[in-house]
Amino acid sequence: MENVVTEAVKLWEPPSEDTRLVLLTDDTVHTGRKDVGSHLLCCADYAKEHQVWLVSGLVVNQDNLCLVLFGPDGSALCRQPAIHLALPMKGTLKPANQVQVIHTKIGNLYLCVDADILHPETLRAAALKGADIVINIQHLDPVDDTPQRLMSSIWNAAQTNNYYVVGLMSSSCAVACPAPLTRNKDGYLVKRTHNLPLRFGLNLERLDDVRSHFQIVEGINNRLVQNYAEDLGR
Repeated sequence: MENVVTEAVKLWEPPSEDTRLVLLTDDTVHTGRKDVGSHLLCCADYAKEHQVWLVSGLVVNQDNLCLVLFGPDGSALCRQPAIHLALPMKGTLKPANQVQVIHTKIGNLYLCVDADILHPETLRAAALKGADIVINIQHLDPVDDTPQRLMSSIWNAAQTNNYYVVGLMSSSCAVACPAPLTRNKDGYLVKRTHNLPLRFGLNLERLDDVRSHFQIVEGINNRLVQNYAEDLGR
């Protein structure tokens, strides 16, 4: 599979010519029917005009905190509600209960909404459903915006589930991936930066190659794997 050229841009800034996946760095959580409707309509028009896949930014829709993925034809391909809500949103919004991985020409995407990045079971479910790229957009209180949070969220998710994780928070972007994919083996394709637009490539062919060399089950219980080697195809 090809290298997916991805770009994090400021709201409505046009992407580079060969960009395929665009992420909007919008610190606003859009609420209210008029604001949400207008924002999503602009997202659809943007995706169609620039022929890109586009992640909407955070919106409140039908009492859920959501991210929406748009295709190059302007259609909404996936609406992913938050499964876990940050404390300020509990009691006012409803949590969802389903992880959706959308299969596209640029890979399998999971839209990880806000605080869901801190819940390993949600991220593991996305991995088991075949996610290649996880897009996480967080609305953070400045008190919670710490380096430790970054390590325990997008970096940890990438290392434990073997996929790309792109994190947008507080007008910044960071990209984590399995450590063997990075030159200095630190697990960061892009360390956190506020310099936008930010352009990077997600090499899914290389990701699959790295995944094929991880023998996770053998490391947990070698004897079990030997006993069931034929059934496991090993």
